[in-house]
Amino acid sequence: MASRVIAPYFGNSVYVWGSLIGVFLAALSAGYYLGGVIADRAPSGALFAGIVFLAGALVFPIPFFAPVVLDAIVLADYGPRGGPLVATISLFFLPSLVMGMVSPFAVRLRARTVSTIGNVAGVLYALSTLGSIVGTLLAAFVLIASFGVRSIIQLLGGLMMLMALVGWLASRRLRAAAGAAVVAVLLVAGTARVTPAGLAAGAIFQQDTVYHRISVSDESGIRYLRLDNYWQSGMDLADPRRTVFPYSDYMHLPLALRPDATRVLLVGLGGGTVPKRFHEDYGRLRVEVVELDPAVVATARQYFAVPAEDARMRIVAEDGRLFISRSPERYDVVLLDAFLIDTIPFHLATREFFETVKSRLRPSGVLASNVIGALAGPRSAFFRAVYKTFAAVFRTVYVFPVDWARYDGPESVRNIIIIGTDQPALTPEQFAQAAASAAASLPVTLDGFVRAAADFYARPISTSDVPVLTDDFAPVELLIQQR
Repeated sequence: MASRVIAPYFGNSVYVWGSLIGVFLAALSAGYYLGGVIADRAPSGALFAGIVFLAGALVFPIPFFAPVVLDAIVLADYGPRGGPLVATISLFFLPSLVMGMVSPFAVRLRARTVSTIGNVAGVLYALSTLGSIVGTLLAAFVLIASFGVRSIIQLLGGLMMLMALVGWLASRRLRAAAGAAVVAVLLVAGTARVTPAGLAAGAIFQQDTVYHRISVSDESGIRYLRLDNYWQSGMDLADPRRTVFPYSDYMHLPLALRPDATRVLLVGLGGGTVPKRFHEDYGRLRVEVVELDPAVVATARQYFAVPAEDARMRIVAEDGRLFISRSPERYDVVLLDAFLIDTIPFHLATREFFETVKSRLRPSGVLASNVIGALAGPRSAFFRAVYKTFAAVFRTVYVFPVDWARYDGPESVRNIIIIGTDQPALTPEQFAQAAASAAASLPVTLDGFVRAAADFYARPISTSDVPVLTDDFAPVELLIQQR
């Protein structure tokens, strides 16, 4: 559950998960030690119930003060490693520490003699581990997909406070129970006062899924889709065919190399900007889309006018690499649009994946990928590694920096389209001619198609200091954050 609190601000990178696992283990370790010390000094059932109650009281309000804490941490900018670590410590260390105190305290209360303490400890820790397994599976497979994060964390904290109250009542500690009940009521009432009233301004939809927090908002006539904290798609409500994010026009460039294409696969749906235009504009194309999150598919259809499936449009909710590895089909063009600025599914960026895609391409087929980064300089390592990996698989690789003329040189961060094929290499002039010919023959109705072809990047790209990305070694987070 903690990952769903952190993800809208810091994504789901390895740094986020490393912070979560490390901080929880550190907190539990400290809690085990303190719980054992306190249990030996004051082995009281009433105190034990108090620890359980305190744990619940610390967990219950997390969703309500988390936005303020996380906003402050983002503003302070502790970096890609420090930000998730500071956030996890701030929100989860103390409640996890108190929860860690429960197990050794329970062992001390349960053990009657030294001769049975091993058995008692074994049974209680087995139950504790079993509870962790059940909780993990329940959260991952049921709760997150069925309820909001706030409700689940409230339920967890409320149940712990309730268990403590039951313990005090069972042992007739009525004063303690009454005092705790008052604290619980005040806690619930206080957090209720700061509960956000509905959606944020401009937002029309929000949903937590097992993969993302999906948000849809209308701002100045544009409908935007966000996944966690990242802008993904935009649609002009007055003119739905108008391009909002320019990179989507560049995703049509592979058609300059394969104007005779009849079958296209897109990995990543988002708001469906690219597949919608392919479906609408090119009547002979059969378009398939594979999107990891089924909730994104439903959102795209409901809010972004992605058409229902027909003879020329098919959308599958599945991991892109798994789908391609299983697919018996062959494609003329494969488009990869699954990378965000600092959240990269590394298994979709490796040589092995690109080789799998190549094996599913028809002769002279084309793979194109949208990458966010710089062409050179301190923020270019990930792009250059992907480029090097493309070059290890395909005979010819083209690079098209989006809106090249509008940016301040190769060190500025932007969308970059990388195209790989085994066709002979074309010069910038030849590619421009191919694009103009395709625009006339298809016909291409995008205003920016020929202009996008003019952003052909012909300068040398240095790759000596970056690796070819493989399933064995793909340090994408490190490459993204190299400065």
